Formats: sequence, structure tokens, C-alpha cells
Amino acid sequence: MPTLGSVLSIATSGLRTSQLALNVTSHNIANASTEGYTRQRLVMESGPPIHLTYGVFGTGVRAEDVQQSRDLLLDNTFRREVAYSAGEQARSDILGRVEGMFGEPSDLGLSATLDQFFSALGDLATNPTDGTARTVVRQRASQIVTQFNDFVSGLDQIRQEVEVRLDASVDRINALTEDIASINRQIVSMESAGDTAGDLRDQRNRALDELATLIPIQVHPQDDGSVGVTASGYHIADGVVSVPLEIRTSGGTVGLAIQGRPGMLPDLGGSVGGMLEVLNQDIPAIRATLDELANALVTEVNAIHVTGTNPLGGTGIDFFDPAGLTADTIALSAEVAADADAIAAGTPDGLGGYRAGANDVALSLAALRDVSIGSLGKTLGGHFRGLVSDVGSAVRSSQDAVGVHRALAEQADIRRMSISGVSIDEELVSMIQYQTAYQAAAKVVTAVDEMLQSLINM
Repeated sequence: MPTLGSVLSIATSGLRTSQLALNVTSHNIANASTEGYTRQRLVMESGPPIHLTYGVFGTGVRAEDVQQSRDLLLDNTFRREVAYSAGEQARSDILGRVEGMFGEPSDLGLSATLDQFFSALGDLATNPTDGTARTVVRQRASQIVTQFNDFVSGLDQIRQEVEVRLDASVDRINALTEDIASINRQIVSMESAGDTAGDLRDQRNRALDELATLIPIQVHPQDDGSVGVTASGYHIADGVVSVPLEIRTSGGTVGLAIQGRPGMLPDLGGSVGGMLEVLNQDIPAIRATLDELANALVTEVNAIHVTGTNPLGGTGIDFFDPAGLTADTIALSAEVAADADAIAAGTPDGLGGYRAGANDVALSLAALRDVSIGSLGKTLGGHFRGLVSDVGSAVRSSQDAVGVHRALAEQADIRRMSISGVSIDEELVSMIQYQTAYQAAAKVVTAVDEMLQSLINM
């Protein structure tokens, strides 16, 4: 039957449980500013009752577990939007550098240099015997060659830097998946007795949040407390085992692959996906457009220039090196590079000799500024301006996407923080509640003590 001893035991359980609850509350308050910390709460249950002939009597309270306040759906939403935002941010940053490399619009950009080149040809048509005019034409053409070459060098440098960043990101992915597998191992060990390893779960969630910025992931909770992590449907962390990734190139395409397995991960996002998109699509497309422009410029200018004769009596001379049909190989022909007088301003006379006042070649070359080139479908300058506009549009589109997905990620984070974050006011209210419960249990102990003393003194 219930005795004073059982009453004392019930009061003791109240003291012990209130003390544990105060411990959890103080832990929450102490970590209110800790990034990634999840609010914890003590789960209490009434003790197993005693069944007697004259009733069922309680045995007090006991602490069942320390649980976290976490919403997995909001975690997944946050990580999905973070991956989108990080991918667009990476692409925007890189393409922004490409846009800055072009330096458009400005007096020093390729558009201005092309205009100056054709203007110099117009000046040569006005004074076809002027050696200074020929020198200016060669200088402007040399500037065009330099800018094309510089663009390619700049793209190569950006590509190399992106590859370095990509290597570092993959190393970080592998480090994070190893950490997640290690934490999984610790959680499984600690939670095998039925308890919740809250602080370890917080460490794992922080690692998962960071991993989501690198590649899109799907998190699959397991019954033993561990989680599986997949990317593009492939396991990269499976319980206590991590699967390392590597960079792989196949058919000129750079991708992410699982070490020791064929093929590459499809449909990647995150910052790694953004970098891969720049490496595989954006930079090659920009390079191809520059090559098209260089090819058209060399081909069209040479086709007209070879019909003329120069003050040196030379005919059939190319203005640009006919072998340099790409942005990195474009160059002046050896004759023009050696002597500006190798530049032809007009066609020869009936005997193939030089005509000092002829300017029809120079006029035709100057007219190329406004001619739609068949291979381009637009003018030379219009083709380059279209490239600059496309890059600028891609940067703006990525920036807009960053804004949208970042806002969605922030909203998801606010919602999950409303559940998992620590509210100092709420914790203080809980602290007063547990303190009051502790004091009440202490009074029961005091009352039992007085009753025992009365019993002893009888």
C-alpha cells in the first residue's frame, strides 16, 4: 500500500525531473546564439502506476528523453532553395567577370576598336597615298588582334580559376560526407539505448546545410537515427559509410562522378552545378562566338584586300594571316606586320601595276562596318554587341534567380527557426515553471519529513 516512503519517492522524482528540465532549459538559453542549434525539450512521462485492491496509485514522474524540435520538411525546403541560390550565384559571379573583361560599353572595348579600324580605312580611302593613314590602319588592326587574344587569355584564366574552385568544392563535399558518416556512427551508438543525441544531430544538420550549398541533396532519415544522403539519385553518404566523389572529363564535358564507378552525376545544381554549367556551356559558347567573329573578320577583309595592289607593287596579299581564323590565332599577315605600305588601298591598273590614287579597295573595306556578314547574319560590330548583350542578360537572369531563391530560402529558414530556434522569453517562462515545480516537490519532501518526525516522536 502507499506509504510515506512512496510519497517521498514521488516527490524525489519531481525534484529530479524538474532539475533535469531546468538543465535542458539552461542549455537552450546558453545556445540561443549558437548557429544551427536546435531547441531541446525534456519529454516527461508519469511513472508506472501501482494497482492495489482499493485503487490505482501513481509513482511520480520520470524523464523519458531529450528531444529536438525539428521539422524535416522545412529542412528539405531550405536546402533545396539554398542549392538553387548557390548555383545561380556561382554562375553570376563568374559571368560577371567575363562581362567585366569585355569592358563594354567603353572607348577601349572591341566595339570601339572595330569602329576605329573601319574609320581608319575610310581615312585611307580619302588619302590613298598617305603613309600615315596606312600606319594608323595597321595600328587599329593590331589592336583588334590584341583584344581578341586578350579575350581568349582572360577566358582561359577564368576557366583555370573555376577549375581550382571546383577541385576545392569537391574536396569539401568529400570532407562533409565523411563527417556526416562519422556523426551517424556516433548517433547510432548513443541512441541505441533509445535516447536522442541532440547536439550530434545539430552537428550533422550544419554539415547537411553546408553540403546543400555545394550540390543538391536529398536526406533520408533511418530508423537507427542515422541519415542517408543522395545526390542526383546516387548515395554519397549511406548510414555510417561515405562515398567519395571526383571530377571527371568525358568527351570534353566536365562532370562529377563517384570514384570507381562509370558515368557522371546528372542534373547537378548548387555552386558545383553553377561552375560546371559555366565550364561546359557558357565559356565554350562565348569562345565559339569570338571565333566566329574572328573568322568572319579575317575572311571578309582578306577577300577584299587580295584584290588590290600596294605601293610596294605587291598584289594578292592577305591583310590578316589566313591561317589565324580563331580568336586566339588571329594575327596580321607577315607582309602587313612588316611594312604598313603592304596595305592595299585600290585595285591595280590593266597591267597589274599600282595605281597611286586608287581607293576602291579601301572603300570596300571601310564599308564592311555596315555590311551584314552572311556567316554571322549581322554586322561584325553587331555580332560582338550581341555577345556582350547575351552575357549581360545571363548575368542579370542569374542575379534575378539568386534573389528569388534566396528569398525563398530565407522564408523557409524563418519558418524552421520558429520551430527549432530558441526563444529566450519562452525559455524563461519554462524556467519559472520548472522552478515552481521543483519548489513544490521540495515542500512535499519537507511535509513528509515532518510527518516522519511526528511518527518517530509518538
